[in-house]
Amino acid sequence: MMLSRIADSLFWIGRYMERADNTARILDVNYHMLLEQPPNTYKLRWDPLIAVTGERARFYAAHQEASAQTAFEFLGFSEGNPNSIAQCIVNARENARTIRDRISRELWEDINSLYHRVTRMREQEEDLSRFCDAVKRGGHRFHGVCDATLARDEGWHFVQAGCVLERAEMTARILDVHYHQLLEGPRILNESRNHLWMAVLKSVAAFEFYKRQYGQIEPAKVAELLLLDARHPRSVRFNLSALQSSLYAISGSVPGTYANEAERLTGKLHESLTYARIEEIFAGGLHEFLQDLQQTCRSIGEEITGAYFHYSVVA
Repeated sequence: MMLSRIADSLFWIGRYMERADNTARILDVNYHMLLEQPPNTYKLRWDPLIAVTGERARFYAAHQEASAQTAFEFLGFSEGNPNSIAQCIVNARENARTIRDRISRELWEDINSLYHRVTRMREQEEDLSRFCDAVKRGGHRFHGVCDATLARDEGWHFVQAGCVLERAEMTARILDVHYHQLLEGPRILNESRNHLWMAVLKSVAAFEFYKRQYGQIEPAKVAELLLLDARHPRSVRFNLSALQSSLYAISGSVPGTYANEAERLTGKLHESLTYARIEEIFAGGLHEFLQDLQQTCRSIGEEITGAYFHYSVVA
């Protein structure tokens, strides 16, 4: 049986690395899409980005407005933001350092190398695009090294559970924030609106897949892909399925049963997405649905903590 301290560290390595990767993706996409848009759209673009990370109150306590410069500093490096990319990588490295004897040498070296690279880039004041690209590539390496060097035991499943839970919640938050902003916010031209929906899809690496499946950009179909598609690795349904599999592997439960509240909530939410239709979700209110989904993801994280780590963890 794995010690709760080790399981806790592995779970949060997964969450922190995924959080850094997700933030780098949305920051990089917003920056590049901004270069292709008129400057009067920037407020529409950067404020939702801050909201997606769940740090609006902390951001506006330090900055008067959201711009490329203030968003980059706050989301990229700020020590005052516990969810900045740099801080997430610091936290992932610290968790890995405390359990070096329980992870592969290659995984430790990979996380440690990313930490030092991010530190150097901050000192050298690298531009946003190069910084985000380094973090995204670091995320790809992290998943590859995990898959190639970790035994498929409880430890691997705790890392996976952390990654996919973080990804499911972030995808739901991205969709919720942008859908509300674009449909109920300032009136903009259809061309600009489509451009912004492209940014949403690119933020979750789903643009090319969407174009192959649907062609023209339609908000309802964007929501359908990000919520209900069982094939794309960043859809909510896909990640809840992966989370359910890892929780079963950890507890020894079999499909159709559950050993704890985390498994029950995960199974219930996954089943609802498996049999839902996007028309039904819209009829009941997309915003309300996404708010409930995010709350359930937070509850699942708390229940995993209660079941396996035995003390509260603040995200």
